[in-house]
Amino acid sequence: MRKQIIIGGSTAFGISALLLATGLLKPTVKLVALSSLGIIPVSIIVSENIHRKANQKVLSLEKALGDTKASLKQLENVQDDNDRLSIGIAELKTELSRVQNSLSTVKTENCNLKESLQLAQAQLAVSSSQQAKLSEQVTEYEESYSNELESEVQQKVQEYIAQDREALKSKYRALLEEGEVIYAEAMSISERYKQWAGEVAKRHQDRKAYMMGLTGEFNKRIGEAQEAWEVERGLLLTQIETLNEKVARLQQQLAGDLTESEYGQFGYSVEGKIANDIARWCWDNLQVPLSVKGYQKRSDGAVDVGYGYSHSTPVQALLRDLQRYSENIARSLGIHKIVTVRKLEIADLLVLSFRREPAIKEDDLKRLLTPIDKLATQVIREMSRKGTVRIMGATGDGKGVCARYLLSRIVTTLSWYIRLHDPQHGSEQDHWGIPKVSKSGKELKQALSMITAQMKDREVTKTHSPVTLDILDEIDTQLEKEDKGQFLKLISRIRHLGMKLILIGQNPKVSRAGFQWSDMAQMIAFYQGSSALDAIKNNPALELKKDILLKQYNEISSVFEAKNEWLDDNKKHYFGLCVIPGKNPQWYELPVADEIEIDGKLPVIGESFEITVSNSQFVEGQKSAKAPPSVVAQSRQAPNSAKAETITQQGLTVNTAPPSVIPYVGGNTKSRHTVKTICKKHPNVELSQRKDGRYYCPGCKKRLRKDELAVEDII
Repeated sequence: MRKQIIIGGSTAFGISALLLATGLLKPTVKLVALSSLGIIPVSIIVSENIHRKANQKVLSLEKALGDTKASLKQLENVQDDNDRLSIGIAELKTELSRVQNSLSTVKTENCNLKESLQLAQAQLAVSSSQQAKLSEQVTEYEESYSNELESEVQQKVQEYIAQDREALKSKYRALLEEGEVIYAEAMSISERYKQWAGEVAKRHQDRKAYMMGLTGEFNKRIGEAQEAWEVERGLLLTQIETLNEKVARLQQQLAGDLTESEYGQFGYSVEGKIANDIARWCWDNLQVPLSVKGYQKRSDGAVDVGYGYSHSTPVQALLRDLQRYSENIARSLGIHKIVTVRKLEIADLLVLSFRREPAIKEDDLKRLLTPIDKLATQVIREMSRKGTVRIMGATGDGKGVCARYLLSRIVTTLSWYIRLHDPQHGSEQDHWGIPKVSKSGKELKQALSMITAQMKDREVTKTHSPVTLDILDEIDTQLEKEDKGQFLKLISRIRHLGMKLILIGQNPKVSRAGFQWSDMAQMIAFYQGSSALDAIKNNPALELKKDILLKQYNEISSVFEAKNEWLDDNKKHYFGLCVIPGKNPQWYELPVADEIEIDGKLPVIGESFEITVSNSQFVEGQKSAKAPPSVVAQSRQAPNSAKAETITQQGLTVNTAPPSVIPYVGGNTKSRHTVKTICKKHPNVELSQRKDGRYYCPGCKKRLRKDELAVEDII
């Protein structure tokens, strides 16, 4: 169409141009021709544009058609996939139903298996009971018919060997017969085909090689059978030896012999471990089995151990061996020595005695222990310098015995007014047997306040008599740690005021009541029993002698432990360590508790904190062997109390301080007792007391120390 339009337009354009060129047409026709010439290019251009747009539209339609075809094809593929998935789902449903059927079948089989398991367990229980019965029968058989067992085993072994040999022989004969048949066939073939000598010779060599291989295989099988027979025979022999060993052990046990050493169960006891180690050494080195029966510690520190032995072993030979190797055993185990080895006459036992440490001699023990009466005299004398005694020890270490003995010496030698404070009054541990001022923890704390008030009053009045001794039991549990500083000041200030203290603590640890080991320098310390070990290890004052004191403690404690093993508490022997500041520490032994007696009716033993008139007269009328340092004291009578007449002290110095709230006395107007402090070097020189409380001697021309002063009674 496009070509036709172009051709027609070109033709019309040519004709019009020709007509114009020739001038054949009229003017009107020329005008039309000119118009035609202008329209033709325009029509061609318009036609071209229309055609191009039409082509573009066609192309877009073709592209859309292609996409539509592709989508259609994809849709067809999706439909195919959907069909396949539908088929797969149907197959999966079928498979699921089959699996469900299989699962139900499996559940049924599981139930059946559980029932079978229960039945099998019941059968197993029956089999176990049968096995137990069979085991008992086997045990009885082993104990009663060992010889028959051995003969039967030997017979079975011989039968097995004979059967095995016959089987091997028959197999060997069969192989030989087979070889002979093969050999006969080979010979017939060789004779039949002699004409083929070369081939026959070659085949003969092959047959020969085959025969040799067959024979080697036969020999190999025979060797394997022989090895299997040897292994089986070895196993049987091992079982026989094991059974023989069991039978021998049973025979030894029936005869009362030991098959190996038997050890005792003694926990953490060192002596028990040594007893077991001795039996172990004898078994390892001498192949002698011993049975450890027990041990006993003697009072001399030695340990006796009882051992059982095999009845088939000659006792005398066993004794000789143990005595011969006793030094080797002691050296190997690190003990001092084995003292004796003997047979117990009343039983089949060997008694072996050993010592862990060398025995301490009686003379050495006496040398280590200071006589208690001598020590008590020294302590009482030192109490004028150190007015506080501290007795420490755990329960059962004898701290009460120590306090009672010291008190018994004081009441018989000094005229001190004694006040006992026991917060555990009436308990099982109450063995005082004398009147008490405080009988509870509350009363003891009140007594501490009253002692402090008495100290302050004496500092004001300068009155130092009578000397008072307060015994404070269980001080560790009653004294608060925050009061420790004030209590230490009290201890240091009462030394020159005629006031003494005995502190008894149940706990051996110094820090329980807030004290430090350095505070012990202000006290005379008694460490009872095991608390001495704690003091040796922790007290800095004993550091230089720590090693020797530890050795002495081990020696002394072992002796006393052996002494007290079978004694009642009232008969036990107690020891301790006394540490006097500035002196060497001393070991001591206390007398038996039943031997200590204190007359509770003595007037010097108070029943109340106040000193009655009768007590005061008795105290002032006594003359102690050595009076404590004090200054001149005067007193006057005070009003009576509810039950006892008391006297209140008032100083005669020029002092306006109010009187003490604690009623106590230094003397009375009817019985005036004064003492005078003098210089030891110049007793006739009058001393003057300075503001700091120290005395000045014009003869010595200096202030005197406490050890340079003496006390003189003035009647």
